[in-house]
Amino acid sequence: MTMEPVRSKRRPVLIALAIAVVLAVVASVVVIALTNFAGQQRRESLALLKDERLNGLVEARDKIQPAVNAYLAAYKKARNVPASREEAEKNSAKERDDFQQAINSARTALSAVQTGNGSSEEAEGIGVAVAQLGDSYQAYLDSMEGLVESYPQFEGLFREDGAGCSGLFVGSKAANLRERQTLLGQAAVPCREAVNQLKQSKNISYVEFARTLDNEIAQLESHAETTAKSEENYNEFVRLKDEYVKKADDATARNASEEELLKIADEVKAFNTRIKNNRSEFDFAAKRYLNGVKEMPTLVEEVFSKNVAAQIKHHDTVIPLRVQVLKDAIDAELAA
Repeated sequence: MTMEPVRSKRRPVLIALAIAVVLAVVASVVVIALTNFAGQQRRESLALLKDERLNGLVEARDKIQPAVNAYLAAYKKARNVPASREEAEKNSAKERDDFQQAINSARTALSAVQTGNGSSEEAEGIGVAVAQLGDSYQAYLDSMEGLVESYPQFEGLFREDGAGCSGLFVGSKAANLRERQTLLGQAAVPCREAVNQLKQSKNISYVEFARTLDNEIAQLESHAETTAKSEENYNEFVRLKDEYVKKADDATARNASEEELLKIADEVKAFNTRIKNNRSEFDFAAKRYLNGVKEMPTLVEEVFSKNVAAQIKHHDTVIPLRVQVLKDAIDAELAA
């Protein structure tokens, strides 16, 4: 009988181990290759973000302010022809379209920067810088869009054919202060409606102006009521003065008692105090009313000369800083 050789049980095990080692080595090589490839892609993506997309973002923003100025000038020129609001909007449509194209291009450039980060680590480094830049840039775009969209409404507030706020200046139309108060109350209705609409603007300068104007209207109404009431009181005081003079003359003619004369004297003293207080209230309210009317043109003028200018200056300071912070974050990661 021939004996077959007995196979070693260790051989399959050794073969399996050898295969596992080979597979592990191959896998590690693949992982290293993929890691290097991903790293290279990441570096290329960041370089593109810094050199091309950020520059595109800056260039797109540089075109917005000239487009804003061109539209505002075109609309105002058309309105001063003179022309109605509808006609002015039609005659400045090209500049309005140019502005909207500039805004759309800027939003596209911003989207390219936000998607060009290529990192899921939004809470760290470049992700934070991109998010901060995006917030500031979007705030600027919304602000400029609101500045243009709401300009016809703002510009027409005090025009005769506008929203009706020109009717607030009613002093020369009134025969007396009560009539002034009535006319002011009537004029305030359409004006306040327009002001409330302006409060919905995306531009904070318009919103703050609308809130201030709303408060000024309320103050004018209050002062108009006070002065009207004071004028009515004065007319009543003239009548009462004649009565007190007659009462004193009668008492003197009758040789009235000292007690009665003292009582009349006290009444006259109290009456004089009422006149004095009424005059003080009138002077205070009349002065505030006139100041409110005189300061209103300045309030309108400062929307652009002061508030919008400060708003633009803020964005011109913050956005370049955000861009530089992002560039520094990219350089730091590329150098790591």
